[in-house]
Amino acid sequence: MTNLEPTLVDGMTSHELAAAMPELVSTFTERAADQAIMWRDWSVRWLDAWDRHDLDTVMALVTDDVRYEDPSLFGEHLVGKAALREVVTMTWQAFPDVRFELAGTPYLAILGTGMAAPWRMRGTFAGDMGGGPSPLGIAPTGRDFDTRGIDIYALRDGLLSHWSTTTDLFDLARQVGLLPAPRTRLFQLVIRLQRVAAPLLRVLHRHRGRS
Repeated sequence: MTNLEPTLVDGMTSHELAAAMPELVSTFTERAADQAIMWRDWSVRWLDAWDRHDLDTVMALVTDDVRYEDPSLFGEHLVGKAALREVVTMTWQAFPDVRFELAGTPYLAILGTGMAAPWRMRGTFAGDMGGGPSPLGIAPTGRDFDTRGIDIYALRDGLLSHWSTTTDLFDLARQVGLLPAPRTRLFQLVIRLQRVAAPLLRVLHRHRGRS
């Protein structure tokens, strides 16, 4: 079991994973030490490229088949450098002054070459998101935001092969003026409208299920 790959624990029950934990942890320290230089070299270049908005360097740090996942894609995922280039370009276009910083301790995966990094993102929604890879092709509001999330990275041969990012889209939408603040009158009005529309939506859903 020492040479387990991350995919080999997929489907394990919580009891099976708990039973395997001592052996997994016993191999973790050695593997983490081997990966430390790789993660250092990649992370320094990655963060510097994002700070400088250096698109070419960002692209040089990912694999040709890099996979990207983001809640703004509504369950879809993007694959390849061309798709990721669109994501990065859209981000800098929509948030031209965006800045990222660590918001906690990174976590190394117990298997494979994964790392989770909690972050804080600050900036201004000053540019148009239209025409980007996300269906949220919304116009700028000029509002500042300060939000948090977490990225999960996996490297292959020293390059980023899998990037999954998670953030609270509702909070971000509220901050940039796309949603009303909770418990305000406008927010309560939106909730009432949803409750009025819900019976009709249920009927439409049942009708589509039969067709």
